[in-house]
Amino acid sequence: MRGRVNRRCLHVIALSVPFAVGSARAQTGTLPPALDRIPPPRSATAPAQPVPNTLEQQMPYAPRPMPGPAEAGSPVGGVDAQAPRGLPINLATAMELAGVRPLDIEAATVQVRQSLALQLQARALLIPTLNAGVDYFRHDGAQQNLFTGANFRKGRQDFFVGGGPSLFVGLTDAIYNPLAARRVVDARRADVQTARNDVLFTVSQAFFDLQSARGRLLGVAASIARAELLVNFTTALAPALIAPLEINRAKAELESLRQTQQIAIRDWKVASARLAEILLLEPETLLEPVEPPFLQVTLVSCDQTAKELVAVAVNNRPEIASRRELVAAAEALLRREQKRPFLPDLVVSSATTNTGLLAAGNLSSGANGMLNSNGSAFAVDVAAVWQLQNGGVGNIGRIRQQRADRDLASIEFTRTVFRVKSEVTQAVARLQTARARVVATAEGVRQAIESADKNFIGLRETARPVGPLLSLIIRPQEVVAAIIALETAYEQYATAVNDYNTAQFDLYRALGQPAQWVTRGDWQPPEPPGEHGQPRPNNGAQPAVPARP
Repeated sequence: MRGRVNRRCLHVIALSVPFAVGSARAQTGTLPPALDRIPPPRSATAPAQPVPNTLEQQMPYAPRPMPGPAEAGSPVGGVDAQAPRGLPINLATAMELAGVRPLDIEAATVQVRQSLALQLQARALLIPTLNAGVDYFRHDGAQQNLFTGANFRKGRQDFFVGGGPSLFVGLTDAIYNPLAARRVVDARRADVQTARNDVLFTVSQAFFDLQSARGRLLGVAASIARAELLVNFTTALAPALIAPLEINRAKAELESLRQTQQIAIRDWKVASARLAEILLLEPETLLEPVEPPFLQVTLVSCDQTAKELVAVAVNNRPEIASRRELVAAAEALLRREQKRPFLPDLVVSSATTNTGLLAAGNLSSGANGMLNSNGSAFAVDVAAVWQLQNGGVGNIGRIRQQRADRDLASIEFTRTVFRVKSEVTQAVARLQTARARVVATAEGVRQAIESADKNFIGLRETARPVGPLLSLIIRPQEVVAAIIALETAYEQYATAVNDYNTAQFDLYRALGQPAQWVTRGDWQPPEPPGEHGQPRPNNGAQPAVPARP
């Protein structure tokens, strides 16, 4: 009985081995097209032979490399992914539009015009007002005799046609109001520069968010191309070499990547609408930057410390200049109130009419209802009057009010200075961190691409760990893990590049550098870095942070 069982087992083994080997051989003709040229599988016991990375040779590459500190190229398979096509726009055009289109700059410019109008009014306080018009007066009933003091009844009326100057102004207002108004104008002009700098940063942030979405889309496309190859490969394998759940795992990862691709396309459209809103373009216009998604822009050197840059920011930030001018304006108004009791109010009026506004003209008058007497008339009254408002208590109150306003302006100035210092320190920290992340994530992309491609090559190799049975050296789940790592590496790289570019413009704004140096029409983004992330020679080109003209 035992001998029969042994013979049956031998028959089963003898039948199963040719079936397994035959199945493995039959798979060679059913591999996906991208893997057709990979050499046939070698045994684990055979001497190791160098296997060319034919997967990388078969997959298409982008026509030009994507600039970056690590010279990371276009992801394998990424060029075949479906992506929306939009209106081309480059960074230089976006920067130029940022200087002329946004409403924030226009609103700040309107405030300058308002302050100039107030300054004009302040400068004209000593100019008399010119009046012209008519004045009619009638009186009926008792009147007092100015010589005897007795009353008498007699009506009278008069009609005056003419004009003349009038003036009612405090001399202290005429002196100090123009000084305060000039300071306010300078503050509003600094606010315009602040608006330009803020808009530049806002536009750059929206532009690089758009680029980040495109970079993530490119990385997802690379992962989808590999996931599709993996699904085709695992589907073509014999059941003896792979479990059905491996196919399910590959298909699930492919669908997950397609969902991620849709999310990246959504982020692209959202960022495009946000950028179009800032540039006053139609929001439904899909913008597509012509620069590579991983382009890096360097405006400020990453080697400078926060302590060195804080001094530059304190001297250049327009917000500090604006607050400084407002403090000076409040100081001028305080001096105005302090001098008010010692400087007179100037009054120019006329006694010709009861209003005191018409000094010269023709006067027609008569008794009762008659206007039978005509003649020219002229009268002017010029006075200088010193006042103690409410016995001096009102002046004390106004002085205290202006002193409080001056103190509030000083507090805001101090708060702005410390806010600027903090913004510079934060921007430097973000920039230096982003720079280190860019280098690290670029290396991560290179390693992830190499890992994914080598896993595909290893997936085709087999071994016989137990007897003549074949087994895969690299399981499909390991390839799935490599694809996930590739998609994650590209996402991290796109985020790091976005953070680096945004930090560059954030630090540029924090230093108070004029936005016009970037938004002028002849500005161009810097050239892509050279090998290993080193900047290319300047060759006499425009410096990253130009000197003040």
